[in-house]
Amino acid sequence: MELENQDLIDGIRKGDMIAYEQLYNRYYVFLCVIAEHIVRNSSDAEEIVSDVFLKLWSIREKIEITTSLKGYLVKAVHNTSLNYLERDRFVNHNSERLSSTDNSLLAWDSDYPLGQLYEKEVIEVLENSIASMPEACRNIFLLSRKDNLKYSDIACKLEISVNTVKTQIKIALAHLRRDLKDYLTILIILMFF
Repeated sequence: MELENQDLIDGIRKGDMIAYEQLYNRYYVFLCVIAEHIVRNSSDAEEIVSDVFLKLWSIREKIEITTSLKGYLVKAVHNTSLNYLERDRFVNHNSERLSSTDNSLLAWDSDYPLGQLYEKEVIEVLENSIASMPEACRNIFLLSRKDNLKYSDIACKLEISVNTVKTQIKIALAHLRRDLKDYLTILIILMFF
């Protein structure tokens, strides 16, 4: 493993956001190309790579890389991309099997009590997820989504780099995806029917 990459990993293990941001900036585009080659969709590829970086951050204290850092990240993106394709195939297969009765039961409409229940439950999980984010991440996310500030405005207001804002937004979105994963299939089905 190159010394420079080892320094990055050591920094990430210690929770150093600058090291994490440098790693992200160094490999993000390269990893997106790999993911896009597998899933054939650029936005899905970006989501996959963001998930890999979030996972790396979440296991940072116990991470052991015995090969090259680049090789480790490529393998992680490859496996995550394959898992994504498998999950996508499962969702498509199951949504095709819904009958019209199922669709009316799942309708997200104020006229359907089940729809109201789902909406209330999802909002509660969403609020809890946002509340459980690290403080800096939560503040940046809320400035972006609630106050509708641009990344450059957030960076200026908080006196941080725009790249830090981008990184924190990606972490927040991945946090939300993780916490809402049990509701994603339902939300996808509801959006299409």
